[in-house]
Amino acid sequence: MVIASSAHANVIAAVCALMEFRYLAQAPAIMEEGCEKIAAALAEFHRYKHAIIDGGLHRGDQSGLVLEHWEIPKLELLQSVVPSIPQVGSVLQWSVDMMEHAHIEVVKDPVSRMNNKDYSSQICCHLDRVEKCWMFDTAICLRGATVAGFSSSAIERDEDRSDGEVGYAADDADEAGEAILNDLWAPKQSPSDFFDIAAKHVVSTALSSSPLRTFTHGSTAFHLNLRPSLCCLSVDSAAEKFAIPDLRSALGDF
Repeated sequence: MVIASSAHANVIAAVCALMEFRYLAQAPAIMEEGCEKIAAALAEFHRYKHAIIDGGLHRGDQSGLVLEHWEIPKLELLQSVVPSIPQVGSVLQWSVDMMEHAHIEVVKDPVSRMNNKDYSSQICCHLDRVEKCWMFDTAICLRGATVAGFSSSAIERDEDRSDGEVGYAADDADEAGEAILNDLWAPKQSPSDFFDIAAKHVVSTALSSSPLRTFTHGSTAFHLNLRPSLCCLSVDSAAEKFAIPDLRSALGDF
């Protein structure tokens, strides 16, 4: 490593443990042995992390002072990675892009404008004022569209137009107003709609006998990997591997 000649051995061990944890947790398929390695890497970090504070390397971003604690939410979150894998599978299949983006907008950005005191109340006050500004911008934009002649009520009062022209103009006005609202309020990124994907697959492959990777059953949508990590597994092995003791009886009832 680059820091091998300039840092204490325990500091290097702690950094390596975190790197090992990160790489192992990103594996596309994680078995019991992988969970044990991930837990061991995290335990190794906690065993050597004191060296980082002892060396004065754990400092505040703004104050620059040495921090004597490890009260970091993301670090505490690492404790739940291994217990969650048997329940939800590999963490690589999940995305937190939308939540991370929301965290930036509603927490990080307001905090950057604060005095590092009374976080909760100041963040709420900031978000309240931002929302009021958005509402004001919305009202101004809609008012501007109305003045420009997009208001349906103004169009209906125009006696020189035929009923058909008024109807088309009213539709244009509604679409213009909806476009303004969508531009201001609609989310910029939407999650994958597997129900819609499955419906399109059914239409496009109506004459095909190949099994679909994305399909629905009732109110549940399924999206299967193209190359599953377990191609063949007996019922008893699956029940033991995924801790489902009643799997065989449940399949029998099904």
